[in-house]
Amino acid sequence: MSRPCFQALTRPVSIAGLPMSYVVILFGITFGGFIATLSFIYFAVAGVMSYVGLRLLANYDPRIADVVFITMIRTPLPQSWFRGKGIIYRA
Repeated sequence: MSRPCFQALTRPVSIAGLPMSYVVILFGITFGGFIATLSFIYFAVAGVMSYVGLRLLANYDPRIADVVFITMIRTPLPQSWFRGKGIIYRA
């Protein structure tokens, strides 16, 4: 398991040190906020801060965003959501 070929084949694809799911989050935060505010200051500050935060998160666990996305996709919404009462889970 510690061989370089195995590590290279199991490592997530990354751009600028961020896995692809993190890059999608970075673009969503940066460009979405820029389109909403039309502020180049927001664009620069949000881009740098988001990159640093996501880079630290990627160093901790590069697959945590994938786990969150899959959990949100696979967890069915309760019936109360469709009745307009919000998300209420009961034991």
